[in-house]
Order: sequence, then structure tokens, then C-alpha cells
Amino acid sequence: MKKISILLILILSAQAAFAQAVPTLLVPADSRSLAMGGVALPNDASKLDVQAFYGMWAPKSANTSVFGGDVFFRVSRRVALSVEARNFSDKPYDIVSPQGQVTGSFKPSDFFVGAGVSVGFSDAFGATLKARYVSSAIAPDAKGGAFCADLFVGYKGEIAFASAGVRNLGSQISYGGASYALPAMAAVSGGVRPVSGLTIGAEVDYLFQGGLMAGLGVEYTIVDIVSLRGGFHYGDAAKAVPMYASLGLGVKFAGVHLDAAFLLASKTLGNTLMLGLGYAF
Repeated sequence: MKKISILLILILSAQAAFAQAVPTLLVPADSRSLAMGGVALPNDASKLDVQAFYGMWAPKSANTSVFGGDVFFRVSRRVALSVEARNFSDKPYDIVSPQGQVTGSFKPSDFFVGAGVSVGFSDAFGATLKARYVSSAIAPDAKGGAFCADLFVGYKGEIAFASAGVRNLGSQISYGGASYALPAMAAVSGGVRPVSGLTIGAEVDYLFQGGLMAGLGVEYTIVDIVSLRGGFHYGDAAKAVPMYASLGLGVKFAGVHLDAAFLLASKTLGNTLMLGLGYAF
């Protein structure tokens, strides 16, 4: 049985040590990206991509449930819009009074909602801006909100793709006392499609408050229907998403795509499972 005072001290002490909060902003909810070591991938939909996802993040430790969805819509040849929403819910804990009585329970959670626009400068080069509102609750009397944004420039050709920019850049979040920075970072990613059906991608992220992450992933698609994926993610367990290996499977038919990612080789994130279902054309 966890006392709320002890829990708050642990959470806020960890945030103070690294001066950042809401680490769920670092979690890739996209099953395809997660299966490839967390590497960010360009959206290949020609007009529309709608998907919903559900998963269990770190079931051996945090046991956080994740659900949400996103929509990508190409308005014209050079302009696309997107919206997203996701929710992270931890397992509930008991609230204990100073007298040692259980007075209720509370489920910590983080919720994000955002929108973005992508503008093409040419057929290959473009930029994406996403704005996001973050709501985080770690106790009944410790809740806060903040705004942040992602800004990227990118290249997408027939054989190679690349992007560079910043994520989670914005205001601090306060839980009724001290304020903490969101996990803002610089990110560089890229990849190649050397032969038909094969995609190799890599990404390096640097957190402004300290910490480094990197990912490497491979995807092989058979007859444009079944995709086999695998990857490796490097990260500092104390400051970023911990190290893990990943496996994934994707099936696409008549525009409908089903994707799954499974994490292994990690004491913290082992057995994490993420599922995604969508429709694209």
C-alpha cells in the first residue's frame, strides 16, 4: 500500500533531479515506429490516414495503458493537416490518511491533444509544425497543464528520407508548487529504401536537460501486404526511454492496416505491446 505523500516525494524528486516532467511525451505511440526502435518515419499516405492505437507500456513496472488516435489529411499537393490525441493511465494507488486509513484511490494519467500542418516547399522538401496541449495528474491535488510544439524540416525522395528539428519545446508544467520543464529535445532521423520493400531507418535524439537516445530499425514488406519489422533503441533509463529491442508485424489490405509492436530485452520495458488499426489511401 502506497502512501500519497511518499509517492509525491518520489515523483517530484525524480523530476527535480532532471528538471523535466511528463516523460510519456517521449513514448512513440505509433506501432510501426515503435517496432523499428522508435525511429520517426514519414507518412506515405497520398490523401488520408486515420488510425487508432492501444497498448500496455512497461507492464512489468509502470503497467501503463495507452490509447488514442491520429488523423493525417492531405489538403493539396503541398499542404497536409493532422490531429492527434493520446492518453496514458497508470495503475491506481491507495490514498492513505495521516491516521493510516485508506480514504480512496487515484489513477495518475497524462493526456495530450494537438494539431499540425505540413507544408511542402517542393516535391521533396518541406516543414511540419505541431502544437500540443499536455495535461498531467500525479495526485488529486497535483495536476498541471502545459503547451508545447514540434518543428521539423524534412526531405523525402524515392530512395532516401531525412528530417531534423525539435520536439516538446514549450512552457513548464506546475503541479501546484515548483515548475518543471517538459522533455524538450533535438532530433535527427533518416533512412533509405535501397530495394523494393526494404526500409532502413535511424534516429538520434538529444534531450536539452541532459540525456541521449538513439534508434535503428528495419522493415521488409512482402508483396505490399505483410511487413516484418525489428529494431534497437538506446536510452538512459534515468533520463530518457530505457534501452530495448523491438519486433513488429504489419498487415495491409484494401487500405486497412493492422500493426503490432512488441518490446523485449529490457527489464523495464519488456513485454510492452502496442497495437494500431487504421485506414489509409
